[in-house]
Amino acid sequence: MIHCQDLRVLTQQQSKIAKLQIERHLISCFYLQLFFANGDIDRMRDQIMHQQIDKLSQTITPSSKLLKIPQQYQSSSPWPSAQRELELMFVYKTAQEKMKCIKRCCKHIITLLEVADSSVAAADELLPVLIFVIIKANPLSLLSTIQYVNAFQGNELSGSRAYYWIQFSSAVEFIKTVIHQTD
Repeated sequence: MIHCQDLRVLTQQQSKIAKLQIERHLISCFYLQLFFANGDIDRMRDQIMHQQIDKLSQTITPSSKLLKIPQQYQSSSPWPSAQRELELMFVYKTAQEKMKCIKRCCKHIITLLEVADSSVAAADELLPVLIFVIIKANPLSLLSTIQYVNAFQGNELSGSRAYYWIQFSSAVEFIKTVIHQTD
């Protein structure tokens, strides 16, 4: 049993780890209620979106005019390492861990783009590829993930995490627009 006076002797790193463990424990107790805040409505919305993305995935390619992925980047497709990060996102419980998956996904894409073109990749190159990767990975509960991260990390995002979150959110909004245009 740790007493309050014992907490003063924790280093900053130990304190950070302790806070993360407490957060993970609390999230694990209430995860489904927090993640699917509107219950079955959220589950149904996610399932419909998943089915719509699956349908879109069957027809879209890296050379699609809709995405406008430059030819020099298409050789790296379908960016499997980035897709794997998004496919694993659902197993993580905290918003922070989900954000780490998104950041790793974007970093995989940027690395592959830079290898393909021998230059620094910018948002104009990242976004169309990220859209394609999201469509091909078709992560579970995509809309609830966005809602969850916005609720629990939105105000705390800064720097590269904020940049990757904006790119990811924009990509999902683009996908939603495409789906609604094809309905």
